[in-house]
Amino acid sequence: MLVRSVRAIACVCVVLMVLAGCASVSYTPGRGLDTDSLNNALVTDDVYAIRSAIQAGVISPNQRIATPGYPDGAPLLAIAARAASLEVIRYLISAGADLNVRTPVGETPLMLAAFFVDPAEQATGRSEERHEQATRLLVSAGADIENLPHHYTPLSYAAYQGKQRIVRFLLERGARVNGDARNGIAYVNTPLMMAAIQGHEAIARMLLRAGADADVRVSGGHTAAEFAAKYNHGRLAQLLFCAQRENASGGAQCGQVLGLRE
Repeated sequence: MLVRSVRAIACVCVVLMVLAGCASVSYTPGRGLDTDSLNNALVTDDVYAIRSAIQAGVISPNQRIATPGYPDGAPLLAIAARAASLEVIRYLISAGADLNVRTPVGETPLMLAAFFVDPAEQATGRSEERHEQATRLLVSAGADIENLPHHYTPLSYAAYQGKQRIVRFLLERGARVNGDARNGIAYVNTPLMMAAIQGHEAIARMLLRAGADADVRVSGGHTAAEFAAKYNHGRLAQLLFCAQRENASGGAQCGQVLGLRE
């Protein structure tokens, strides 16, 4: 018994020494996981710390931990995707993390990669780049580009943020431009509505060219044109009302004038 106890203590010490060596993730017997250091490792793309912790059995690839915005816990992959921590994302994928795991409010890692930006790169105008790479990495690994019925999608999130390259990429990969709208009604805002709310005219044009239906109305609420008008995006509202009229008349002149059709 004494030998076994000594060995067990030695094993714990080895784990702690390995993790201390990466100066990030630590585990104290009786006190549990240091979520602050784990969060730090995830957002700083410290793949060595994450790999060491998983290989030591301190955490699993699908571990959920409390993190800013998700006090009840979010999956490691979702946190890494939100931060566009590319090396950690690659490692978690290789370690078998669930690509379509969801946060408590139903967001997938792909949705978070499509939505967030890198604050450190905003001043350079390149704040979308790492998150675009994260988006492509997740999709290439097999992440679902849609979501559960009546939930927002990665395309909706990217449209809301005005991320043109990510919107284009998701459309090219077959994302549903109208979400799960049926018979002219959607239960959550469509990508076109999300772009309209924020006044992203270039995104709206892209979505319309991809087949977005301007006539769709969110259940009990607005069409995309009405959202644009509500939030004082006058030119975009004009464009979207034009698209609605064209749907009704089958005409094309209005869209040509506003550049909807090239």
